[in-house]
Amino acid sequence: MISEHLLCRLRELLAYGKGDNFYGWRCWRKLAAKVKRMDKHECQHCKAKGHYAPGEIVHHVRHLKDRPDLALSIWDPVTGERQLITLCKDCHAVEHPENLQYSQIRHEPLTEERWD
Repeated sequence: MISEHLLCRLRELLAYGKGDNFYGWRCWRKLAAKVKRMDKHECQHCKAKGHYAPGEIVHHVRHLKDRPDLALSIWDPVTGERQLITLCKDCHAVEHPENLQYSQIRHEPLTEERWD
C-alpha cells in the first residue's frame, strides 16, 4: 500500500506530466524486483499463451495515471487480482499502444537521392 504522503507526491507528478519519475523511487525499484522474482523473471502474458519470454518490465495492470493509489500494490485489495505483473517489452508495448504512436510516424525523405 502507498502512504498518503507518497500518494500526494505521485499525484503531483502525474498532474505535471512527470509520472515517469515514480519509476526512479527506491520503494518502486525494490517492489519491482520482488514482482520479477515472484514471476520467475518470465513474461506473464507469454506464459499464459504457452510461450516463454524473459520478463523485463513490471506493468501496472490498472495504469498508474488511472489508479495511483495502487502504485505500490502487488494485489488489488478490492478484487484480489494481481495489480503488478512482469511483461516482456513486446507485451508491454501492446498494453501501452499510446507510446508507440511516435515511433510509427514515417517521414518523407528529405531528398530524392537514390542508389540505383
